[in-house]
Amino acid sequence: MSTAQLQALVDRVRENESYWEASFVANVPSYDPTGPDQPADDEHMNDWDEIDDRRAFDSRELLLELTAELEAIISETEGGR
Repeated sequence: MSTAQLQALVDRVRENESYWEASFVANVPSYDPTGPDQPADDEHMNDWDEIDDRRAFDSRELLLELTAELEAIISETEGGR
């Protein structure tokens, strides 16, 4: 596996996280990821929960995709020996 291939995988994860962070900022008026108790005021927690649920599902899908890609790379590497 080349460094470029590894970097592409890392970039996908970072882009995914950036997308969700921007979604929180755009859709949850009181969003504050550094808040000591919760990421938004009580009145906006339902909005945050809804986005976070979608983010969890999306992140799981990304993880499964990355795992499949890594397994394919391992298989190719082992087959190429």
